[in-house]
Formats: sequence, structure tokens, C-alpha cells
Amino acid sequence: MKNTVFYAAVLLFATLMIAALPTDAEGEIYSDTIRLHILAESDSEDDQKIKLALRDRLLSEYGSELSGEESTYSAEEKILGLLSEIEEFSARELRALGASGEVKVTLTTEWYDTREYEDFTLPCGYYRSLRVIIGKGEGKNWWCVMYPPLCLDIATEDAPSDDAVGYTDGEIKLISDRGYNVKFKILETISRSFRKFG
Repeated sequence: MKNTVFYAAVLLFATLMIAALPTDAEGEIYSDTIRLHILAESDSEDDQKIKLALRDRLLSEYGSELSGEESTYSAEEKILGLLSEIEEFSARELRALGASGEVKVTLTTEWYDTREYEDFTLPCGYYRSLRVIIGKGEGKNWWCVMYPPLCLDIATEDAPSDDAVGYTDGEIKLISDRGYNVKFKILETISRSFRKFG
């Protein structure tokens, strides 16, 4: 009986592992995406409104500029060259919004949980990330995608077309297919376990 339970558990685990293994398109998502991660000063209503206002202004100012880049590599190089400018821009905008203007902007690699947006879902994993910390950064986060410009429709009336997105057809199908959500959640659960005990 014990052996039966053990083998059933092993079989279930192996099935989950196989189900969660990244497809080629899924693996490329991580290297083809630069996330935007904004941390508010605090969870106060005013600080959360300031975070969202800064988000809109950053996407409006730099999202369209990055959409012209032909690859994630060139987009990352562009961001690296603009880091000081983005930080200065953010500080000016924060002051205009009545905040202290203290902000720190970096390009780093961060872990993201599976995230479901209105029209697409991104799997959990490590992504390159434009990280914007307002003040002490102790408030709730907001994150989306800086490149390809999937979140431009938040700051503008026009959402990017599939041709302008910058993902392959396989990647677009992957993030648009709601059927992948369960797989993403399995991947996230397994990844959390390995990160906890690794």
C-alpha cells in the first residue's frame, strides 16, 4: 500500500513537472520582455494615486520611444542610456504631483509571479526590470511591460497592434491563450518550492 501511494505521488509530481516545463515560446518570453515595476512611497491613498500618475507619465514619455526598438537587446541598451534621464524625469514629475521628488530608477533582474492582465498573462519567472522606487518604496507595487509596449494603452488611447508588439506569433499565442493560465500557476507553485528550498 505504501509503495502504491509513493509511486502515485512520484507519478503526479512527474506529470506536474512535465506540464510546467517551459515551451520554446515560453522560454523566449523571459528574454524578450522588459518589465516596468513601480513601488509607491506608501499605501496611503495619495501615494497610490501618485504612483499611478507617474506610471502614466513614464509610459507616455518612454513607451512609444522604446516601441521603435527592433529587439530586447537594443531596448535594454536604450534604457541603460536613458536611466539618468528617466530618474530626473520621474523626480520632476513627482514634484509636479506634489510629492517630495525622491526617486531611484534602476535596470535589474527581478522575480515576478504569474500575472494576469486584461488581455494577456505572463508566466512567473525572472525578467529584466525597469525598477522605479518612489521615496522609501514601502507601498504597493504596480508592474506591467515596458518592452514590448503591451501597456501603452494605459497611458494612450491606442493599444499596440500585434504587428507592433515585438513578440513572435508563438509568444503572442502563449500570453493570449487563457488555457495557459493553469500551466503558469503550476509552474509558479513548483518554482516557489524550489526557490524556498534551493
